[in-house]
Amino acid sequence: MKYKIALAGSTDHTVQMAEVLARDSRFDIIFTLSPAPKASGREQIVSKNPLHQWSLEQKIPSLLLEKKINKDLQDLITTKDKKIDFLLVVDFGYLVPKWLLDWPQIAPLNIHPSLLPKWRGSSPGQFALLMQDLEADVHHSAVTLMVMNEGLDQGPIIAQLPLQISTNWTQKEYYYEAFALISTQLGDLISNFAQGKIKAQAQPLESPTIIARRLNKDDSFIAWTDLQALMSAGSEKIKAQVDHSTLLYDLLSNEEICPNRLNQVRLLVNASKALDPWPMLWTIVPTTKGEKRMKILASQIQGEQLILNRVQIEGKNPCSFNECKNFIF
Repeated sequence: MKYKIALAGSTDHTVQMAEVLARDSRFDIIFTLSPAPKASGREQIVSKNPLHQWSLEQKIPSLLLEKKINKDLQDLITTKDKKIDFLLVVDFGYLVPKWLLDWPQIAPLNIHPSLLPKWRGSSPGQFALLMQDLEADVHHSAVTLMVMNEGLDQGPIIAQLPLQISTNWTQKEYYYEAFALISTQLGDLISNFAQGKIKAQAQPLESPTIIARRLNKDDSFIAWTDLQALMSAGSEKIKAQVDHSTLLYDLLSNEEICPNRLNQVRLLVNASKALDPWPMLWTIVPTTKGEKRMKILASQIQGEQLILNRVQIEGKNPCSFNECKNFIF
């Protein structure tokens, strides 16, 4: 028997899962669901997302969405009577309504690259990397195949594949390794679940971690005076500034996560990797040509001090911090 499956998503990771299932004789991809082409970048070039492009190349029907899933889509699907066994959601970015969750005849599925119930939300890899050496099981994560429900990443778990985090990973390596891992077993896991060989296990309602929410530029900002304080010798923690209510400052001021200066330094070293390539750890430095944004590309711990290794000042090429610090007041 061939299982009819639809994929919802937009990124290269979605395409990776689509290619795995397209090569598997047990599955038939009926269509894909992804965002409509939109303008992006400084030049506002309109381009198709990777899943949409792949669907066109493979001659697989693709349904395109605008800002949200609405009744028009429901009417279109109902009208065309697209019967499917599974809906697989990977990097979709839309709230999936109940009618869409109820639509597959077997189950709606989701791949979530974290050790659920930890790091529910849209940025699990970034948060897992941020918390290295700041919690128990510091280098352990997972990639999870789950049945979707209306809760935020709260659905029953079909399988979790252990993922060992390397200390030099950025978010790019984290997600690459997570999806490469699940791709080796995806077809078997879905097929075994469909046949009843695997029973999905309910998750706890409460997560032991904060929500790994979608990040923005402000979340990765650290004031230059605070960076300087952690780059200097001393044992004092930096204090959360009243006018900075962002992810980094929320974590730096959290007594459970950062009870001491060393943990604050560790958090920033982690941030220089976890937030690469976006939104990047950054600050504003006073230079000979006025205030400039500076990205922290690489850093390390020496004793209890933060050492900046590689940075990039706005308008300049990346360089070692020692090479550019003469430009900074």
